[in-house]
Amino acid sequence: MKAQKYHALEQSSLFRMPTKRKLAELLGITLKELHHLSESENLYSHFPVPKKNGTTRIVDNPNAQLKRVQKRIAKLLGRILPPDVLFCPVKGRSYVDNASRHRHARVVHSLDVKQYFPSTTRRRVYWFFNTIMGCPKDVAAILANLACCDGHLATGSPASPILAYYAHVDVWRKVAALAKEAGCVLSIYIDDITMSGKRVPQELVWSVKRAIHGGGLRYHKEKRSVDRPCEITGVIVKGGKLLAPNRQHRKLRDAKLAVARNRNPRENAKVTGRLAGLAGQFGQIEMANRPASPGAGEALP
Repeated sequence: MKAQKYHALEQSSLFRMPTKRKLAELLGITLKELHHLSESENLYSHFPVPKKNGTTRIVDNPNAQLKRVQKRIAKLLGRILPPDVLFCPVKGRSYVDNASRHRHARVVHSLDVKQYFPSTTRRRVYWFFNTIMGCPKDVAAILANLACCDGHLATGSPASPILAYYAHVDVWRKVAALAKEAGCVLSIYIDDITMSGKRVPQELVWSVKRAIHGGGLRYHKEKRSVDRPCEITGVIVKGGKLLAPNRQHRKLRDAKLAVARNRNPRENAKVTGRLAGLAGQFGQIEMANRPASPGAGEALP
């Protein structure tokens, strides 16, 4: 796999983008198309997707042209050197890497940002492009319009995962500084925030919550583990090792049984694909548990 090449934020093609015409050229569209995509209504379809808890979430799905532009924005932002604490969306870093960061901790404290994309307002996205990226007001406004739907990050946009981080980059920088000062390890996996260490002081947790609230976000699903196994981004951390949760073992077993019993080639192909995906997940976890070979590069801190 080709290694991702990163550059400083100030070297991004979007940094201090001078005009709308230059922006259109960078995004591979005409100025007329840029205005259309940033100003028109009815560029999204909306549909519900069921969640594990029985509720649904609404997906804001952009049309094909807008989605291509959003992918381009995501690609440009993805070239900016990410902080060590950010694991998703970062090319080459996975949910297993995120869990592995906390594998030797005695205490693990995690919480999720509630409705991360809907809570990330257009104002926040505009602030990022105008203040952090140094774009003039008209360019920042267009970039915010391209990324947002109904005044917030579009839930189905390919640019939303990375923009949710950068739209609150001041919050996450503060949280990272708080964790470092407390001697704790921090990781951010989209809306999943995990802190760990020999101890995770309640003062730190309270300060992190205040920082999140101060940025206009809310948290939920708070969990704390002390001297016991815990689940981090879908991986069990136990005694310094990473394990797949029992539900994944059940899925693997069921998939194997389905392949053995199924005689329908089309259905069997689907199950075989699911089986391959599960096997890949188990392989990732197994690889993460192996000690680094002599001369190998250091793992992500």
